[in-house]
Amino acid sequence: MRPRPPSFATAAWRRVVARLRPAPIDTVEALQEFLEERALLVAQKCAIDYCRGKTGLASHALFTEKPFLDALEVCRWESFTAVLADLIILAETALRPHTAADGRARLRDALLALYGRVLQRLPPVAHRPQGWGDVIAAFRERFNAACLRAPHRALDVADHSAKRLFETLPIHSRMREPDEEVIYGAVRFRMIAVNQQLQERLDGAALARRLLA
Repeated sequence: MRPRPPSFATAAWRRVVARLRPAPIDTVEALQEFLEERALLVAQKCAIDYCRGKTGLASHALFTEKPFLDALEVCRWESFTAVLADLIILAETALRPHTAADGRARLRDALLALYGRVLQRLPPVAHRPQGWGDVIAAFRERFNAACLRAPHRALDVADHSAKRLFETLPIHSRMREPDEEVIYGAVRFRMIAVNQQLQERLDGAALARRLLA
């Protein structure tokens, strides 16, 4: 007897369960997918929510203007690379207790390779015909130093992302300057939430083994 296909109700219930009990992050691929998705979410939501809130009723017209949309794309991609870098620092902090001292350098190199791999496969962007090599090199220097320091809190790490977002927002500097703390607060809030999700889903021992393999 052939098995019956699941009903719509069964399929819907499975989706609910998947959301309530997401799969553990225990492979390099799962970690990369999680970090990419969350970095895109934080960068995009913080930028768009601020621009819509700042421009109010004029936002509908503004979001049809090509110069604004081009500038928004710059902000989103630059912020994405910054958020991704910060999340990798938080991932290293979470994985450090599961890594022996003699494996820390290999863990660092594996996470650096993940960062470079994500950026190198990004679609071409008009404002960066030279690619992301300088961003990868800058992160390598920063990450090497971060790995030598005490474990990092999401609240502190997020300021790097917030600064890059603030610098590239497609709103004139005179208009966004009074909102600097609001912007920083929004990024901190989302980064803390993402870090909490990472901590809840991370299978640190299994992931560390695979990163070091």
